[in-house]
Amino acid sequence: MGAAIGGEVGAPASDPMRPDARATLTAMLAAIVRMTGAATAVLRVAADEPARLELTAAIGLPDGPLPRTSGTMALFCSACPEVGHSDSDCVRAGLCGRDDRFATDLAGWACKHMVAVPLRSEGRSVGALNLRFPVPGAFADSMLPVLAAAADLVAAAIEHERRAREILQTSLTNERQMMANEVHDSLAQGLTYMRMRMSLLRDAVRQGDHVRAFKYWSDVDLSITNAHRRLRELITYFRSRMDPQGLLHALQEMSEGFLDRTGVALVFENRVPDLDLPVGREVQVFHIVQEALANVCRHANARRAQLTLDRKDAGYEIVVEDDGIGMASDAAAGERGDAGHYGIAIMRERARRLGGELTLESAAGTGTRVRLYFPAMESQTQAGL
Repeated sequence: MGAAIGGEVGAPASDPMRPDARATLTAMLAAIVRMTGAATAVLRVAADEPARLELTAAIGLPDGPLPRTSGTMALFCSACPEVGHSDSDCVRAGLCGRDDRFATDLAGWACKHMVAVPLRSEGRSVGALNLRFPVPGAFADSMLPVLAAAADLVAAAIEHERRAREILQTSLTNERQMMANEVHDSLAQGLTYMRMRMSLLRDAVRQGDHVRAFKYWSDVDLSITNAHRRLRELITYFRSRMDPQGLLHALQEMSEGFLDRTGVALVFENRVPDLDLPVGREVQVFHIVQEALANVCRHANARRAQLTLDRKDAGYEIVVEDDGIGMASDAAAGERGDAGHYGIAIMRERARRLGGELTLESAAGTGTRVRLYFPAMESQTQAGL
């Protein structure tokens, strides 16, 4: 008895069924064949297109590729002993070889040689299982409930595969978004800083101030070195590396060099010296703070800023505030796509991953206040992100 499995049954190139899932379904189909004594079995799974079933696994069909133009019933009927008999009920009724004559919700004998079993999961059709017997009526009707139970297991496996594909697609989408966030946080900020430094370097060169020119050149050179290192980390690890000494050390180090890098005096007030977060959460918090401070440098035209880390209710509160010019309401809402404001949307997305929220308060001439609040305990949903 031949077997056609996976792509060898003519599955289209776009078929998303994973090879391991297809192998599992084929093994289940083989077990049903042994249980029922069927000569041939075909499993068809619901495709994206309404009312269309894709041939997914088969037992007892000829080996080798099968043309996509061949209907499932045609494959069955070509092996049926009655196909060449003009007095056959199937041949006379025009049933032989016609997929459209077999309802997918039929449960029982479709013709003398074939049993059709619908596959349903949570009230939704997910496919159909067809068995062909060499002898008419070889499968006792009393065994139909047993076959139906086996079909339920097949339907559950199909539904599990569908959900696994959805989860995989969601995971890929999230990974792409994370990559975009990491590129923004790791590279875009550095490029903005270098552009600002290059402007100062140009002015120093024009003024003949060699001391300032050398300092700005050193700043740009160091920023290029750091950007190159972060790019290599992104390529290697798909994310920028967190300070191995933890979030508090990273924030302290960032605040100590902030005035020299940006010209803005930054005060870091840490009221949670024993802060201890999982590395994944530390990365999210660090990048939110990093982006908030980058916005102070790029847009606020501020002279002073303050970073405060504190406990709040059952979680933590981080506030970044400055004495700058403030920002427009649409920019604070993250609705504009011009430079810098994509970062606000990314900050809010990171806050959601923490199970928290990000708020911005700003008015013209009064500075900007960015507040991040997130719970101390990480939920199961967040842990799976």
